[in-house]
Amino acid sequence: MSANLGDTTLEGTPPLAVSVDTARRLTGLGTTTIWGLIKDRKLEVARVGRRTLVLYRSLQRLLSPPSQFEPRRRGRPRKTAAPTPLQAA
Repeated sequence: MSANLGDTTLEGTPPLAVSVDTARRLTGLGTTTIWGLIKDRKLEVARVGRRTLVLYRSLQRLLSPPSQFEPRRRGRPRKTAAPTPLQAA
């Protein structure tokens, strides 16, 4: 998967980290989206000097099927109806 994109791998093992540009090409997401995910801490990065590398495992986690993880709740929790005096008795 990543061998065609210029990342060297050892006999089929995935790389530990890839550049932001390679992460963009692997995922099909835009550069701004990748940087936004990094800012929101949804992608783990390693900084070496001035270079930012995206950890490969965080890309896999981001793109894995949602059934493996707990679904994220959005918005405010729903209000439940308070029991009326007739229902309480």
